[in-house]
Amino acid sequence: MAEDRDRDVPRWDDTDPEPGGDGIIDDDSEWTYEDEARYQSRRHEEILRTRRRRRQAASFGVVVLVVLGIGVGAAGIYQGSWQWPFDDDAATAGPAVDCPAPGVTAAPVEGVTVTVLNGTDRDGLAGGVAGQLEARGFTVTATGNAAAEIAEVAQVRHGPEAVLQARTVGAHLPGPSIIDDARAGTDVELTLGAAFVDLNPPDVAASALAPVPAESPSGCVTPAPPDPTDPPADPAATPAG
Repeated sequence: MAEDRDRDVPRWDDTDPEPGGDGIIDDDSEWTYEDEARYQSRRHEEILRTRRRRRQAASFGVVVLVVLGIGVGAAGIYQGSWQWPFDDDAATAGPAVDCPAPGVTAAPVEGVTVTVLNGTDRDGLAGGVAGQLEARGFTVTATGNAAAEIAEVAQVRHGPEAVLQARTVGAHLPGPSIIDDARAGTDVELTLGAAFVDLNPPDVAASALAPVPAESPSGCVTPAPPDPTDPPADPAATPAG
């Protein structure tokens, strides 16, 4: 029976007159069941609208706060003030370490001493090349003729102590043979052969002598060069190792 009564009850509408039929409620108006139903229906709808507006306002506030938080976080990470929390490398990184120095591939030209020999039948070849090497910074200790002629471009002979010096000499020649003949000392012997035409251009030699970059761990710090204005350390103040 309740369902039948509810089905016949009209809903309240803003355009409907107030209970009583003529839009005016006075003491003589009779409050009927239909009036009560309309009033409760309208009251229920008002409650629902109020709750809906509150939910929408709360949702909008949450969205605004989330967007602001993302913006502030992104700005902090971009400027380096904060660390991205999901960066595995940053999370596992230890204390900062100095980056390794590039690997040395050859000795400085100014520290290399070389003997230049003529392994061909061309007169004056050793003296001419010796002059060019000296102009590039090498120290030529002697020139002369080789014990035998060779057909290749050149041979660079050295001992175990002069590996880097031999590489420096070899970089200035187009495709020489570099031979460790177990001699003592750091002097290098250069024998010019029949296939020799000219030295490599200085820029080609410099490129061949460039240090090889060392693999640096992530997050390492390049050591700052010493300040030339700093006073030298007092050896007496340094404890013995």
